[in-house]
Amino acid sequence: MERVRPPITKAGFAAIVGLPNVGKSTLVNRLTDTKLSIVSPKAQTTRNTVSVILTLPNAQIIFQDTPGFHEATTALNQAFVESVLRTIKMTDIVVFVIDPTTKKSNHGEEIERLAVQSGKPIILVINKIDALDKKVAEDLVSKRLSNKRFSSVLGISALTGYNCDLLINEVIKLLPKGPYLFGEDDLSDMPERFFATELIREQILNLLVQEVPHKTAVTIETFKEIENRVLIQANIHVERDSQKKILIGKGGNMIKNIGTAARQRIEEFLERSVRLELFVKVSPNWTRSTNKLKEFGYLDSR
Repeated sequence: MERVRPPITKAGFAAIVGLPNVGKSTLVNRLTDTKLSIVSPKAQTTRNTVSVILTLPNAQIIFQDTPGFHEATTALNQAFVESVLRTIKMTDIVVFVIDPTTKKSNHGEEIERLAVQSGKPIILVINKIDALDKKVAEDLVSKRLSNKRFSSVLGISALTGYNCDLLINEVIKLLPKGPYLFGEDDLSDMPERFFATELIREQILNLLVQEVPHKTAVTIETFKEIENRVLIQANIHVERDSQKKILIGKGGNMIKNIGTAARQRIEEFLERSVRLELFVKVSPNWTRSTNKLKEFGYLDSR
């Protein structure tokens, strides 16, 4: 009897890196057909590297959505940059995303240099390609293809999905052979409480303006199931009393709106009823405190 050979599978990590606001989180959500990475028009929306798993026949890709690479002016900014560098070092493939509608920057050249220096295969993704004239887009892709440092170059649109299937195929080509690293039904290797903090923070970003959203951090104090629904008690940390007043709003309207919108998103994610209680606390200068950054999960606590 002829022996049946097991199928050859591939599995590995693909880091999505680039400057802030180039569409990295939108791309990860598009590629995985999920909304695990929070999205907002504001820069530095992504603070932690978020892993989202795409399982296909004979291939499993763990996409790693990283913070936007930028100048580190505070301890918090430095934590973002370190997260990107650590992810590049540990990943199998680097997907370098650029936005051709914005000006070149030194930070873009620096993250490209660091990606090349890692020795990992690099796919250059030119996002928002549909915003360019067709001839300009073709010339841009052709010019970048001449750069031998990239394994491949693709013009895509994370917003519409244009060429995203081709990007998945390019990633699969570069994946190492091996068994799946996670269960076929797993969407992420990160705990539910992490996504609860992210979904709360997403609504803060969406509903507040100016500097207040970037001076907030969310921590979960309670996450447990009681009487067929999940009780989540979360602290929203700010740096000053004036920010606390803005976050709470007149008559408590702002914190109520944040809580209502966040609860709905968390219920969709958990597929369970949720009771969400939010508390606002002042943690002076937390963005510059190493101890606070460790406590809030932005730095390794070891």
